[in-house]
Amino acid sequence: MKSLSVKCLSELSWHDNARMRLDVREAGGLNVDQFDVKWTPGNAAGVSALVSTVDGNGRGRTLLMDVGWDVDYMDAVFRREGVDRLLADGKIDLVYITHEHVDHFWGMPVVVKYRPDVKVVIPAGFSARSKELLRLSGHRGEVVEMASGPHRLFPGCASVTFDQPIFLKTHGEQVLYVNVEGKGIVTITGCCHPGVLALLEYAKENFEGFSVFHGVYGGLHISPFEEWGPPQEEVLDKLQTFNVRKFACNHCTGETAVRKMRERGMPVAGGTGRHGTKSVLYPGNGDTIDF
Repeated sequence: MKSLSVKCLSELSWHDNARMRLDVREAGGLNVDQFDVKWTPGNAAGVSALVSTVDGNGRGRTLLMDVGWDVDYMDAVFRREGVDRLLADGKIDLVYITHEHVDHFWGMPVVVKYRPDVKVVIPAGFSARSKELLRLSGHRGEVVEMASGPHRLFPGCASVTFDQPIFLKTHGEQVLYVNVEGKGIVTITGCCHPGVLALLEYAKENFEGFSVFHGVYGGLHISPFEEWGPPQEEVLDKLQTFNVRKFACNHCTGETAVRKMRERGMPVAGGTGRHGTKSVLYPGNGDTIDF
């Protein structure tokens, strides 16, 4: 790719961590189906990003990565950032769903409101209930289910589906890898349930001609509920050995993890702290990162 930018539309899954955890606990814990949890009204928000690339021939492509959760919240986000118009005008090439968790997928009715026939790419492992939610949203476009392993979306951009169970009875997560000319590999993730170390190791072992890691964007799931101890320190120890040039980590990375990364001198991009984002230490709602 000649260029790559990622605009964080929203990295705020929900407003109150404690309330969300209580909802799950009252439903029976992390092994219950997300569809069976009585989620507290008004607590939901959503995770979504706009990925823009330009290839060597000057062709631009735009992907909507994840679609958030609360319909009203996401509609306001899409209108604020102009995604409503991009969808309506056919300027979004596809909707790329990293995994089926509520905060990444349940906002699909907002997408359909503006573009019912948009192409949707999902990872293998999507549950029957999630596929039914997609149908009930009114979507009538192509749905591509990506099998486990690597797939070339287009020149310079690969998608890899990791086949693994995730809590709340979900399965499978897919991740983008973009090769930026003269700079290296950038990986773009939703929640990184396979683990950020596994994502980086995958690129080193599987991409022919791999050179360096230029960047990482998204939720890294290091301390999503601000937990910290030797396991998290070990993750950062190993993460530093990959020599990533730029981290644009938010969402489930955890503010504690971001602070610890900064203390170690790791190259973590900051943000503006707008539109409900809780810190300027990481890229937040409405911020754009150029790679």
